[in-house]
Formats: sequence, structure tokens, C-alpha cells
Amino acid sequence: MINVIIADDQESVREGLKMILSMGDEIEIIGEATNGRDLLDKLAILLPEVILMDIRMPVMDGIEATRMVKEMYPHIKIIILTTFYEDSYIFEVLKNGADGYILKDSSSAEIIRSIIAVCEGNVLLNPKVAAKVVKALDSVKDSQSISVIKREEEKILSLLTQRELEVAEHILKGKSNKVISEDMFVTEGTVKNYVSRILEKLELNSRAELMLYLQKVRR
Repeated sequence: MINVIIADDQESVREGLKMILSMGDEIEIIGEATNGRDLLDKLAILLPEVILMDIRMPVMDGIEATRMVKEMYPHIKIIILTTFYEDSYIFEVLKNGADGYILKDSSSAEIIRSIIAVCEGNVLLNPKVAAKVVKALDSVKDSQSISVIKREEEKILSLLTQRELEVAEHILKGKSNKVISEDMFVTEGTVKNYVSRILEKLELNSRAELMLYLQKVRR
């Protein structure tokens, strides 16, 4: 059973998500929050495995709440709830450590799969919004000089060991820790350690941000 907290200022959204998630037996809603500050107060008592986080909330929005949650509880997975038109915020929440994002109008099956996926170590990027983010990355890359891109590539090669580069390649392909461990004939714990070291060396905050960073450099 995966324990989940829903953070959204709209009661109708929270009620809808509770109804959707109650359809399966893999997930239990252990709490709700109406804004980021309320969420932090709840986390003093409740420790979920996953938070479904809205971006736009009063008092404290999802961007700042994600940063603070990840600083205080780095093991908690955060899935951002977004609309198709809010993708301009995605870079900020990924920089703050979000583990992925889904559209608010996603199907019940997709939302449930998404929660399970982040718990298994998968990168979660909704395909529709991810396409827009990658396009934005391409625009940034086009505006950069070749030398800047080359420096980023050299940074990766100089900072990461051969095994860490192998792990990075697997992450770029969207593989979970479990699959990576099977492909590399190591334990999942070893893969997690590799991922942590890669994030630290490249000064990134989440697996999702790492994936977008690699896409920007390698495309």
C-alpha cells in the first residue's frame, strides 16, 4: 500500500482524486492539504511516500513547497499536478526536486500507474507536456553556442565515472532502478547510490531534472 497526500487548494480536485485513487487497492490517501504551508504542517505528523502537488496554491505555491519538502524529506516522491498550459512552471519545480508531473485530467489508470512508477524509481514526465518542455530545451540549445554545449558534454565526461555514465545512459532511456540493476548486474541499492552521486556531481535535484538535462546536452 502506497501512502499519499494530496495538496491542492480546490476541494473539487481533492475529492475527485480521492475518488479516482480509491478505485484501486494499491494506494491509500492519508491526508489532504490546501496549500504548501498546510502541507508542511501535515508532514510534521504524517509521512507519505508520495505527494500529489498542485502548482498554483495560495499562501505557499507548489514550487516553493516542493523545494522545502525535498530539503526536509528528500525520500518523499512529489508528483506535480498541472494543466497543459502551466508547463512554463515545470523547469522550476524540477529544479526544486519534483519527481515528475501529470495532467490534472489524466485517466484514473494513468494517475495510479504514475504513483506506482515514481515509487519504483521511474522518471515521470507526461508525454504531452514533456514534448513542450523538450521543445523549449531545443530553443535554449539553439540559442547557445556550440562551445557552451560542448563544455556541458565535457563536464559530464570529466565528472562522472564510467559506471555512472552507464547509469546516466539508462536513465536517459527512461529505465527504472530495477531494470537498470538487472541490465548492469548490480543491486537496486547500488543503482540508487550511483544516481545520488550523479545528481550531486552535476548539481541537480531530481531524476526528472537529470533526464531533461541529459536530453538538452545530447539532442
